[in-house]
Amino acid sequence: MKTFMKDLEKRKILSEVALGNIPPDSMITNGTLFNVFTREFVKRQSLWIKDGRIAYVGPDHDPQRDGKTQVIDAEGRVLLPGLIEGHTHLNRSGMEEFIRHVIPGGITTVIMETIDFGLIAGREGIEYFVKGLEGQPIRFYYTVAPLCGLTSAEEINALTNKELQPFLRNPKCLGIGEIYWGNIFLKGKQGERIREFASMGLDVGKRVEGHTAGASGRKLQAYTDFGISSCHEPITEEEVLERLRLGYWVMIREGSIRKELPGVAGIFKRKIDFRRLTLSTDGVDPEDFLREGYLDASLRTALKLGVPPEVAYQMATINVAEHFRLDHLIGSLSPGKLADILIIPSPKVFLPQMVMCEGKVICREGNITVESKKVTFPKSMFDTVKVPDDIFSLIKGRAMAEPTGDLAKAGKVRVMELVTNLVTKETMIDLENPKESKEVTMLLALDRVGRGGAFMGLLKGFGLQRGAYGTTMSWDTICMFVVGCDMDSMKTVIRRLKEIGGGGVYAIGDEIVSEFPAPLCGFYSLKPMEILSAEIKNLEGCLKKNGVRLEKPTLTVDTLGTPAIPHLRITHHGYVRLKDRAVLPLEIE
Repeated sequence: MKTFMKDLEKRKILSEVALGNIPPDSMITNGTLFNVFTREFVKRQSLWIKDGRIAYVGPDHDPQRDGKTQVIDAEGRVLLPGLIEGHTHLNRSGMEEFIRHVIPGGITTVIMETIDFGLIAGREGIEYFVKGLEGQPIRFYYTVAPLCGLTSAEEINALTNKELQPFLRNPKCLGIGEIYWGNIFLKGKQGERIREFASMGLDVGKRVEGHTAGASGRKLQAYTDFGISSCHEPITEEEVLERLRLGYWVMIREGSIRKELPGVAGIFKRKIDFRRLTLSTDGVDPEDFLREGYLDASLRTALKLGVPPEVAYQMATINVAEHFRLDHLIGSLSPGKLADILIIPSPKVFLPQMVMCEGKVICREGNITVESKKVTFPKSMFDTVKVPDDIFSLIKGRAMAEPTGDLAKAGKVRVMELVTNLVTKETMIDLENPKESKEVTMLLALDRVGRGGAFMGLLKGFGLQRGAYGTTMSWDTICMFVVGCDMDSMKTVIRRLKEIGGGGVYAIGDEIVSEFPAPLCGFYSLKPMEILSAEIKNLEGCLKKNGVRLEKPTLTVDTLGTPAIPHLRITHHGYVRLKDRAVLPLEIE
């Protein structure tokens, strides 16, 4: 009741400002305002702001004012709502660095996924992360991760129904995070847990976010029956249209993982309603952050591809707000809404000259005027790489290296072959056939959170010619992955990852050639973004110098254990065929 009365009093004050009886705190005059509801660029508009909200929008440039009223002249420039990032992950950097680099791009609201913290630290990890989102100079919401693994062995830290409830009651939680479509159909407890999560979210009026890569026709519709609201996976115009017709909010992804805009740009030539299309990044790595930007870079790409500015700006503002039921607060420049405002040069030139969040200027001409709140985590979340010293004695599979460094002649075996930098397939080869065994390296998957277990498989097509590369930044799994040409290099990588608390390491023999320390949950570094970018660039450069031809080789290895990408995956107890979740050995029986 107190909250209700407080909000009512604020709205009474806004009304008095609009009537001219109370002076605004600040006003922006003479701007060309983009109206997200009508898709008009309306000239000679003024915005009056009081207590962080918009009180008036219109042609009146002379309200009652006092000596404290701040006036910003936007003559010849365009006024937009603050951008809303609807689906993203904290990608290798800490929260403070993320905030420092998104503000200049005009992002004032972010809906964050919580997968990696939950994956390694469970409920406590998500709680600490969510706490870090509070009190920041821009607005954060989150979705609680369902933690979908290849098998139940990867879901050891998944929340129970009881643990999920407090998150769903939190107003900052907008729903259940992306649910991989294959997992919702799994038999037994693994699939039942996910189906119950989705139902619990719907029961309290929260969104259930989707992940439909590879689903179509009846499978897509059967998945949609569970109340899925959105998807960021369509990669063709036809896939976008199929999901729009089913009522999805389609998030067109344009970030470091994939850039989908060029492949789906034809959708904007169709005579359809675009109000359920949104733009998101799905995460941006440090190098792309510095070179291109964030959601602002995605928006500029859309404009270059010929997406009409009025459609592009809707996709990054009101469409996202409506999807998450936040349009009563954000997404438009209209009376009563929070004063998240951007000033840009013109409709076709997206370059924020001023960024305002809740009536406070937080960036001018690329210079941030606010400080982010420091985010802290317990020591236990910096000590998550718990690999036993005798790990090689636990390995299942016989693809071990000879003293010369060559693969043992094990005859016919099953390998994971790269089809693209992310997609794999199951292939049978004879290691004694030089043609078939070309570009085959060892691939070790080991449980790195202290429960034990390791599996040695084979990877074809990665291209590494010397040494070994290992990572703890693996998607949706508690496994450390090590790709190697010889055992000595692999042992060096494992030891070093344990010493630095996780990240990525490339070694040749006993020498550490390059590394990217990421000690927070084995996923994140708290160093400045500029240092992270340089470390990753050097690491990937060293891999490329030694035979790897992929554009982002570290991303390729990170994704080898996720159920989000077909077709053959790997975990610490064997290969996993995605379509039926069969756990497969190295040897062909």
